[in-house]
Amino acid sequence: MKYSLKLFFVFSFVITAIFFYGNNNNKQDLVASTQNTFWNDISENDIILKGERRIFPSLSRTVKTDFDALKNKLYEAPLERTPEAVSNPLIIELPMPNGTMQRFSVVEYAAMEYGLAVKFTEFKTFSAKGIDDPYAVGKLDITLHGFHAMILSPNGDFFIDPYSTNETENYISYYKKDFTSINDKFKCELTDEALNHNKIDFSNYEGIITSGTELRTYRLANACTGEYAQFHGGTVPSALAAIVTAVNRVNTVYERDFAVRLILIANNDQIVYTNAATDPYTNNNGSTMLGQNQTTCDNVIGSANYDVGHVFSTGGGGVAFLRSVCVNGSKARGVTGLPQPIGDPFYIDYVAHEMGHQFGGNHTFNSTTSGCGGGNRNAGTAYEPGSGSTIMAYAGLCGGTNLQNLSDDYFHTGSFSEMAIYTQLLQGNNCAVILPVANTPPNPTVQTGGFTIPISTPFKLTGSATDTENPGSLTYCWEQYDLGPAGAPGSPSGNAPIFRSFKPETTPTRYFPKLSNLLAGTSQIGELLPTYARSLSFRFTVRDNSILAGGVQFGQVTFNVTDQAGPFTVTSPNTNITWNPATAYNVTWNVANTNASPVSCANVNIKMSSDGGLTWPTTLISNTPNDGAQLVNFPIIVSNNVRVMVEAADNIFFDISNVNFNLSNLVGITNNSNELADRYFLNQNFPNPFNPTTKIKFGIKESGIVNLNIYDISGKLVKSLINQNMNAGVYTIDVDGSSLSSGVYFYEIKTSNFIQTNKMLLVK
Repeated sequence: MKYSLKLFFVFSFVITAIFFYGNNNNKQDLVASTQNTFWNDISENDIILKGERRIFPSLSRTVKTDFDALKNKLYEAPLERTPEAVSNPLIIELPMPNGTMQRFSVVEYAAMEYGLAVKFTEFKTFSAKGIDDPYAVGKLDITLHGFHAMILSPNGDFFIDPYSTNETENYISYYKKDFTSINDKFKCELTDEALNHNKIDFSNYEGIITSGTELRTYRLANACTGEYAQFHGGTVPSALAAIVTAVNRVNTVYERDFAVRLILIANNDQIVYTNAATDPYTNNNGSTMLGQNQTTCDNVIGSANYDVGHVFSTGGGGVAFLRSVCVNGSKARGVTGLPQPIGDPFYIDYVAHEMGHQFGGNHTFNSTTSGCGGGNRNAGTAYEPGSGSTIMAYAGLCGGTNLQNLSDDYFHTGSFSEMAIYTQLLQGNNCAVILPVANTPPNPTVQTGGFTIPISTPFKLTGSATDTENPGSLTYCWEQYDLGPAGAPGSPSGNAPIFRSFKPETTPTRYFPKLSNLLAGTSQIGELLPTYARSLSFRFTVRDNSILAGGVQFGQVTFNVTDQAGPFTVTSPNTNITWNPATAYNVTWNVANTNASPVSCANVNIKMSSDGGLTWPTTLISNTPNDGAQLVNFPIIVSNNVRVMVEAADNIFFDISNVNFNLSNLVGITNNSNELADRYFLNQNFPNPFNPTTKIKFGIKESGIVNLNIYDISGKLVKSLINQNMNAGVYTIDVDGSSLSSGVYFYEIKTSNFIQTNKMLLVK
């Protein structure tokens, strides 16, 4: 009955939510309640330790709060999916690790069924959406252990946790990147009952899978061993409080990535065991605990009263049945344990990972080294090179093939397909409560595939996306989507993955390899340019980071690599030389057969960066023949950090000059501000003849584009002095003829309303 009432409640307000939640970030500034700050910085030396320190970031910010005041203010947050939640969410500030404060819109949501919530009224969970950072989304909670926050953002994931146990006033704010696990690494043991879980051909479903229009909720029976309870205080309330925080943080990722929420069942306290001697579990044996938890949940809770079951321990690692959610007799077969069952590594690397198996996700790493061996690799989903880095990979467990030590808190696009298909179209949809939300998934666009690139040559992929409700909070993730033979990331074969996944970003363009590595001339494990003929497939996954239910959709592009062309390389400028601004120079590159079939690149664009290659705002020439050389005019820019890019005009490959070079102000332009230009004119250069420098004075009556060039007697352009927008005025330009031979030259000024040519003589 409670579920039908819940659905009636949601439908009652869905129309209101559609109106208010559309692009609601701007509205929040107008209609939300007054923001509240409850935080003050405190020196770590001034904190009196009240318990055990368990989280040790390498960098953190220590802050102090009035916990009762903060708690009471959070209790004022409106319930999600109510008119008040839409029109008047609570606005609070959170202390960022970098010393700033950021505002968040906060609503209460239920991570516990009503029957459990009324037993533990102090426990509250909240959803948070960034206002100052519109990409940020997260969860907050209040329990007897204090306040906790987990915020996910492409600008830096961060956490707020109590400074120690028995602490509710002093906290640490820290970035995920600054926290290292305090546990040894333990692998998971995936179990797939062939009888109940036949192999599924997901290719039949992939083209129709998105998320964001509905939120699926599942009743979670989350037990714990006596050892786990003792670690967290030794009582049912203290252990349950830790479970609430764990589930809340898992929900942060699950809701954003495939619109799934876990809700602790009404009598979950009955499977929170506090005595290790009498609990029904073998704490240090995950495989044995699979059956023990299934029996316990069925006997104590009843099979009809939960959708998925799990148990926390202090044992080493985890184990779970694949695609077991909603499957009677298997749905409680999930175990996660670490000696220190706290912090992001426990919640993401292990809990989210093991529950990910239950929701249909296989391992995504392609290595078979160390912990990745022993049959843990799944050939049908081994999309990530080496250990991988996403939740269903094995970051830190695979010896020399590790890409990094801890998992990033998002699912690979392959995991999204598996888990979304299972929860939306297969058995995982049989027990979900489906709540409609006022959201639609993003609409991504990618380029048409089928083209060919040369070997050993950088390339970039760019997509775009639109979104009705959340256009200002889209994040983008380009991920390789290829399967091939197992192996080390540095020695692939066949169509094995060669490019790792990186966290979603705010830009829809990804450079291969990473632009920072390309500019520095360094390499990174998990990014390897193709050196032999093969095909490459990439998915462009777009997330809308909605607080209602994560909208996710992807596009895919497939293309070929040929060993009959490449590497395509810039050959000049390729040293730390100095060139003059407003001058024409030759840019050269190795065509490497890219102008012939199958690459068939007829034309290239030449671009310039003045910030060392971080941005490329200046196009020097477009669609010039791909013949290996082009005289281009460099603008009037002074910089010691100039780079040149030559890119295919109708393809994705490119190369960048290897080092920064200089554009120095050897040719000066002086604005004679005391002279007014009442006409256009071009004076005779002085001195004339000259060797090697001379001056040219000219007047511009009206602001506009000015071109001033020098030509030899055959009419060939030999030096471009000015090609830019200039204000009206009288100017004098210094001309350096050091690079020219003796002879007669013509200099010409050209505007939209004026053109004049004069002769000059260089005598050396």
